[in-house]
Amino acid sequence: MEELRPDRLLNKLNQWKGRPIYIHMEINPGGYFRNGKAMLDEVHVKGDTAYRVFLELDQKSSLIHVDYVTHMQVLDDLVVVTGYDEHGRLARTLEISTQPFPL
Repeated sequence: MEELRPDRLLNKLNQWKGRPIYIHMEINPGGYFRNGKAMLDEVHVKGDTAYRVFLELDQKSSLIHVDYVTHMQVLDDLVVVTGYDEHGRLARTLEISTQPFPL
């Protein structure tokens, strides 16, 4: 993981606009959503150090918003953004891929 760099994150995700993506989102403690499939329309990253990531999906009929993310990993077919709580524990994860996630 590296510190989130909005320009690099947007550059990668904008390559996938108009294509189907798979989403894994996890909020701790709480729950998760795995292998949601949608068409990526727009991507927005807002903030200065703790960022908010917005994905507009399926002809802008759906929206995913994850806040307080600070770190990322960018691979060929996978993007992961994460945020941590005040104790340094993983608090939220958003994974976006061009391939389904294993169950």
